[in-house]
Amino acid sequence: MKLKQHMLSPRGLSVGVVALGFAFASSGYADDIFKAKLYPDKKGVTADFQPMSKFCGTRPIKVAYSDGWGGNYWRHLARAEFEDEASKCKNITNARYTDGEFKPEKQIADIEGLVAQKYDVIVAQLDGGAAILKATREATAAGVAVVPDSTGDNFAGKVGKDYVSIATESQIQYGELAAEWLVKTLGGKGNIIMMGGTPGNPMTSAQTVGWQRAFAKYPGIKLLEQEPVPTMWDPAIAQQKTAALIAKYPQIDGMFSETVGPIRAFVAAGKPIPVYAGQSLMDLSCIAADHPEMKMMILDAHTWMVRLALRKAVAAAQGIDNDEPSLVTLGIDEDTTSKDPKLALKCDKSMPMDSIPSSMLSKEQQIKALGGK
Repeated sequence: MKLKQHMLSPRGLSVGVVALGFAFASSGYADDIFKAKLYPDKKGVTADFQPMSKFCGTRPIKVAYSDGWGGNYWRHLARAEFEDEASKCKNITNARYTDGEFKPEKQIADIEGLVAQKYDVIVAQLDGGAAILKATREATAAGVAVVPDSTGDNFAGKVGKDYVSIATESQIQYGELAAEWLVKTLGGKGNIIMMGGTPGNPMTSAQTVGWQRAFAKYPGIKLLEQEPVPTMWDPAIAQQKTAALIAKYPQIDGMFSETVGPIRAFVAAGKPIPVYAGQSLMDLSCIAADHPEMKMMILDAHTWMVRLALRKAVAAAQGIDNDEPSLVTLGIDEDTTSKDPKLALKCDKSMPMDSIPSSMLSKEQQIKALGGK
């Protein structure tokens, strides 16, 4: 299988796409992408997943991963998960990756280009949100099986028009789970800060619905910042933002963040690390292992969601039903307040600190994806 390289180093739509869409839709280069049942409203857990081999089909196809922004370790691992899943179908002749560089116009152009090059499948991480939907709509009209991944529950667009299905974790449940754990661990009282990713991204937006809903039930909880603090999912930015918040607020009791930046800010300031809810990351697990006094909970980082999106999209392109869940409930991976051995810290100091314990990649695959040999 040929893998075309379009990746960053580790650390108005044109009118023409409309004409291209109708030209490709009438050319018959793709099967009827709405023939297969994909169950876009079905809920479930990872135990309900099925092997890629069930959906490969026989027709040679080209698949692509249109990333809205590929600039950190999480995106590098998600790309590797996509490529690994694609490698399981011998009839996938090309698996391509494009990076939108967090520029909506760049991702729109990427999707236009994939349609023009007659890709059969586009899995998309739509960081630009609804701004990208016209491009996915035209791709769908052109007969391309488009499946956005990790959109969260409240994503704009319509199945059957803007894409053939979705594959996403319940980000509302994700935010609610983190908030409920913080409340429980703090005994129902405390000052909390919630951090997000890029401004306006659909994942953080859905998480916010969940944690606002949870915190509203507890009058003893005070949100120091009413909106999620944007960090671009960059540990350095998160550390810088947290340092400013430490200076602004004398008492911070709990935090949620998907990077280790805030912890580093508290350590640098000589302050106790607050009760912390985070996302699966080796660095985070090992920091907690080195600070046994920490109260920390780690949620699944779901870099593997792109695999489900690819299976759904390939099934559509091949006309094969896929009854896997489209909305996946995530659970707690690690919890220092729990006595359950299944929730013990997964620190492995032989691994890169930006590796992710909840990934479905092997250790060797993660090392390679993160720039190692």
